[in-house]
Amino acid sequence: IYDENPHITEMMLTGGSPTMHPKLVNELTHFAHERGIFITIETEGSHFLPTDYPINLISFSPKFSNSVPTLGAITPGGNVVDERFIRTHNRYRLNLEAMAEMIDYHYKPVWVPGDEVAMEEIETFRREMKIPKSKTWLMPGGSTREEIIPHYAGTIDKALEMGYNFCPRAHIIAFDDKREV
Repeated sequence: IYDENPHITEMMLTGGSPTMHPKLVNELTHFAHERGIFITIETEGSHFLPTDYPINLISFSPKFSNSVPTLGAITPGGNVVDERFIRTHNRYRLNLEAMAEMIDYHYKPVWVPGDEVAMEEIETFRREMKIPKSKTWLMPGGSTREEIIPHYAGTIDKALEMGYNFCPRAHIIAFDDKREV
């Protein structure tokens, strides 16, 4: 696709946890390097992976306590959340060592307006990890357009109040909950 469309000069690796696939990510850095493609990886920060060629931008969004799945909930993939699923989620939820290696990039926490407990976690994490406010991008919570749009105004207001940047999660606005885009 890139060879047929040389005007496309950027690549974003996202979804699930791309850092859990180090061989594939490293192979993609070779591909991007050979073609002059700017490569971004969006991750929750569970793993840091060194690559032969640099990732141009790492955008990491730690999973705080508000991300822990609810027992019995149905996942986007149609699975039922059980105790094993929750344990797996929590195993790498806050891998501070991996995140410390990513600090030179950007910190993008997800927040739902009114959730002051989550905001306290976001700000405590930012201070403890010594992340500048200028590298903090607050994102509205939600997995679909319908869910995030109502959170825009409150998230923008909170970002301004805290001295953060705002990230609109344009991929959700563009593609909604469509997978593999």
